[in-house]
Amino acid sequence: MDSASRNKAFAAQLGLKFPLLSDEQKTVSQAYGVLYPLIRIAKRTTFVIDKQGVVREIQTGGEAADPNHALPVCGLVNQK
Repeated sequence: MDSASRNKAFAAQLGLKFPLLSDEQKTVSQAYGVLYPLIRIAKRTTFVIDKQGVVREIQTGGEAADPNHALPVCGLVNQK
């Protein structure tokens, strides 16, 4: 739900080579079932999606808050 510029800075800080979604309109958060409807914020969730659009990993809570948990899965997805 962060802005595109904030995601770009975050990716640069971590040296990420894959795109991060900016969902400022909250449409994707709602479609993936992670949006709290009353307060219009998303539950902390990381979805690792491969190039074919298949969700390979879903992380929630503390795991989602630390991008280091998603990096091993992202490495596997990039090899396919």
